Amino acid sequence: MALEKVAELSISRLEDRKTVTAILHENGYTVGPGKRSRTKTGKQIDYYLKVYIDSQEVYGNENDR
Repeated sequence: MALEKVAELSISRLEDRKTVTAILHENGYTVGPGKRSRTKTGKQIDYYLKVYIDSQEVYGNENDR
């Protein structure tokens, strides 16, 4: 299983992140949470979703031929 990073989606509201995660998961994506400091002091946090797809499922592997 080789996961290929597709996108990072910055979504601030928890409810919205949960909804988007469910939709992406239903469509075959692997989704994980992420957070990072928005400012140098770290008082503001940016929450986002990391979106991956299994590149072997999309492209296949040599054993499938």
